[in-house]
Amino acid sequence: MGWRIQLCLLVLGVEACLPVVAQQARIPAVKSVSMAGDTVELPDALRGKVGVLVLGFSKGSQGQVTTWGRRLAAEWKDSASVVYYEMPMLAGVPRMLRGMVTRSMKSSIPERAQSRFVPITSDEDAWRALAHYSKGDDAYVLVVDGEGRVVWQTQGGATDAAFAGVKERVAGLRGASEARK
Repeated sequence: MGWRIQLCLLVLGVEACLPVVAQQARIPAVKSVSMAGDTVELPDALRGKVGVLVLGFSKGSQGQVTTWGRRLAAEWKDSASVVYYEMPMLAGVPRMLRGMVTRSMKSSIPERAQSRFVPITSDEDAWRALAHYSKGDDAYVLVVDGEGRVVWQTQGGATDAAFAGVKERVAGLRGASEARK
């Protein structure tokens, strides 16, 4: 880790430094199928849009991921410029059990939300590194630009303060995108 990042972490704390640390990081390329049966290819699905990705690395994170998904849906469900996905990481689930796990998950997701629910079955280590994974039962929220670069992130519950942070970063990216047009 570079000395500037270490200094930032020491002086300002981890939360304030995450945008600096992750600014040039890109999400792994992934092709998956949503619970609605739609093929989702990232980062291509984000082109020209702002993305909000909510990652869950354990069954224990399900509650936080679901709460984030509800808040994102309330804000951007019909948006043409913001896309969001709830992304459970299932790479660690044995292949022979994945079908059963995904069917169980699908049965608990309202039909209207299934297109935003995209299980990931590969590159979990890359996603963990990108999210700065530290707590298994936390949700990890990434705000991503149209090229798949992470510009901001947080972890944990969908508190008012955390959600305000997401909205602020999304608004900033949307404004920058509009200015380029």
